[in-house]
Amino acid sequence: MLKFDEIIPAAIVLLREYLTEISGEITLVRDSFGALSIVLSDDAITSEMNWNQLAKRLHLALGVYSPGERQVLLRRSDLIDPSDIIDSLDRIRLPDAHNIWLVDRLLTNQDWLRKSLVEYPPLPTAVAFSIKGGVGRTTAFALWAWSLARAGKSVVLVDLDLEAPGIAGLLLDEGWMPDYGLVDWLVESLVGQANETLLAECLVDCDLARNEPGRIRVLPAFGRKTKEYVNKLGRIYMPTYSRETGKFMGLADRLLMLLEQFAGLADRPDLVLLDSRAGLHDIGSAVVTRLGAEVFMFARDDYQSWQAYRQLFEHLSNSRSVAIGMDDADLRWKLKMIGAQLEPTDSAKRRFTDNCYTVWSDELYDAGVTVEEEENLRNSGKEVPEVFGLEQDNAPHAPLVINFDLSVKNFDLINSENRPDWRVIETAFGDFFSGASMRLFPKDATMGKQ
Repeated sequence: MLKFDEIIPAAIVLLREYLTEISGEITLVRDSFGALSIVLSDDAITSEMNWNQLAKRLHLALGVYSPGERQVLLRRSDLIDPSDIIDSLDRIRLPDAHNIWLVDRLLTNQDWLRKSLVEYPPLPTAVAFSIKGGVGRTTAFALWAWSLARAGKSVVLVDLDLEAPGIAGLLLDEGWMPDYGLVDWLVESLVGQANETLLAECLVDCDLARNEPGRIRVLPAFGRKTKEYVNKLGRIYMPTYSRETGKFMGLADRLLMLLEQFAGLADRPDLVLLDSRAGLHDIGSAVVTRLGAEVFMFARDDYQSWQAYRQLFEHLSNSRSVAIGMDDADLRWKLKMIGAQLEPTDSAKRRFTDNCYTVWSDELYDAGVTVEEEENLRNSGKEVPEVFGLEQDNAPHAPLVINFDLSVKNFDLINSENRPDWRVIETAFGDFFSGASMRLFPKDATMGKQ
């Protein structure tokens, strides 16, 4: 009895028995239940007897993960629409297999491995992501928005943690809520009604920046007039057909539309901050991989966090946006680790950095090569791996640090008379503010230094 993890290796073993008669690319198509079909070029196996024999062996070997003896092995000419598979956004090359590709038909989380919709977003955009909740992600972005407003920047803070909204409760008094929120904008975008008029009804100025040279606007998950929140939430992940583009649009496409609307505003913001939902979720996959945004990956220094990030990074290593050599468009350059709630000691930062480096090196960095292997790669015109050192500050694993401060849990950002002293915030979050701001505004040397 084969388990899910064993079906692809088992199929490849059988295919390689016939390798002398197989030419061209091989595409494995795995449906939402895990059943596997293998698509070969029409002339891959010339003998009908061998074709039928391989189909029967695959069917028997895969057991419940076979779609049937007549469907487990297909020629391209058998496909109703070959482009749906061969040109699929989800077609990825299997590791260590130069001519074997996989199309995985997932019900959720499709976006993790897809190429970004854009190399750069329509305006500077940052994402707060964490694999686990409770790491202070939302608070850090709210305080960063305040830091940016103090530096004269105009910021929009968007609550994308739609299953557990938090930004409104952190920054907006009940009387300051806008009429509508992101869930309303997203559900209206399904039917082409998410225009700038609606966006204006979803945005509200935040009192936190009232006396600052800059501005903070908040787009909360819902507003005062929002009704049927749960029913709307159950619809926003659906793909919808766009008459304008002639293509189906998913959540990532609609979030890019939102950024384009922000970019087109007369009072265009300098930066959009997206507070993503924690975990391996459709929201995370859309904003981490597909918007071209700078992504700050928050983590506590504990076993559970590193175990979970390993699972994500192993998956991301197969992304179409990840390739040996890490060119400028490589997804990994967009990612930056954040050491959340670390003890304010050099030893704590060293331990966190060590653990970051280990997980990145094991799962997502290019494997190193010898000097001789590097020379051979260069001579043959192939990409040379990008290799990072443990202490290399510009590397994705090198963390920005947020120091642990028990008083952070009691910060009151709504009532002006109870807001924390800026020196307390700077002590805990200064490294994060400075490093994050420089990634978004590299030409502004004063950012984060207040």
